[in-house]
Amino acid sequence: MDKIRVLLANHPVMLPDAIRRLVEDQDDMEVVGDCRGPMKILQETGRLSADAVILAREQEEDPGLCSQLLAVYPDLVILSVTPDLTSVATLRLSSHRQEFADLHREDIVQPLRAAIRTGSQH
Repeated sequence: MDKIRVLLANHPVMLPDAIRRLVEDQDDMEVVGDCRGPMKILQETGRLSADAVILAREQEEDPGLCSQLLAVYPDLVILSVTPDLTSVATLRLSSHRQEFADLHREDIVQPLRAAIRTGSQH
């Protein structure tokens, strides 16, 4: 399978460089871009043919942009990450949200990989 194409969407807060390094360190993933702002994120997701978008979670809520992204890109997987990197969730159009907590920082991309691999088998 081709590499998982990941867009780092720094909205509303900057995701740490640690996330970029974690994705770049994965043999089956590549960072295809980094952008900020809802319209830019919507545009770049399609232009870069991203398989996944990583967004910073706003407090305890997933970013409102998630529903727009999934409406436009139904095969997209969104990884919603808390700013302190202690909790992530994957979101898909099927309204399937799975929460992962107490992950080691190095394992934060594992839910993304699982969601992409599972979704591609449908």
